[in-house]
Amino acid sequence: MVDFATHARPFIDAGIKVVFASVDSIEKTATLKQGLHVGFPMLAEVDAVATAEALGSFVQTGDRTFLHATGFLLKPDGTIDTAVYATGPIGRLNPSEVLRMVAFRKSQG
Repeated sequence: MVDFATHARPFIDAGIKVVFASVDSIEKTATLKQGLHVGFPMLAEVDAVATAEALGSFVQTGDRTFLHATGFLLKPDGTIDTAVYATGPIGRLNPSEVLRMVAFRKSQG
């Protein structure tokens, strides 16, 4: 998330929209967004279990329930071009990969 916020300009210039979702409260998500200076939409209070079931994401349950990182690069028609599912602290889409993939897809016509 921070990486995308830090490298927001190429996404803005290319017309690529970025959206994040969190299981955290609206207040906690707003504080995080403000502290990180994130300019893209961040959805809050996402139901971790329902989202995991709908998207095939991995979910951690117990004392604290959360989704492991799940990233999608969508085509202009809204279908999934690329999906990345993490089962732990590694395995996420990063800005340079997304920008390269979008450039490649555009070059293919």
